[in-house]
Amino acid sequence: MRIDLTIASDGPALRMAPVLRADPTLRAGAAPAPSGEPAPATAPDGNLSLRRLIGDIDIRRLSPRQMAETSLDLYVAGVLPWEEYAMLAFQAELHPDYNRTIGALTGEPAAPDRPRDFLGMWEERLRFEEEHNAGNPHLVARTRRIVQVFRQIASPTDLMA
Repeated sequence: MRIDLTIASDGPALRMAPVLRADPTLRAGAAPAPSGEPAPATAPDGNLSLRRLIGDIDIRRLSPRQMAETSLDLYVAGVLPWEEYAMLAFQAELHPDYNRTIGALTGEPAAPDRPRDFLGMWEERLRFEEEHNAGNPHLVARTRRIVQVFRQIASPTDLMA
């Protein structure tokens, strides 16, 4: 697998977009890689499966620290665009001042390594956005996209990225 970064100019600013490319020599059932580890399975069109890209995670038992890492994996793999990545990557409990700010208000100290049900949390957030932010269709659509990706991760089938 190779990740290329392409730089595009959309006017005055430059942006970098990751492009994931599967090694065309790798196919399901291929001989093990030279390191002795099995080669990643790919679909006939060369796409790596979502499970192979992000690993064997349980989206219903993920810590905020793991979510920050997983969101980067999903962005780099091209599964999520920048806006959704930004929504997922910021985990307040990872901030060093959490206990003095949010934690002081809620009475709950930061627990960045305690697992959470991120699918359930984002389904609840989607219901909230649909009810209270219907006037912001872009926010609702981004939240819906995150929920859809999390549902795909939670399903037992091998999905394609």
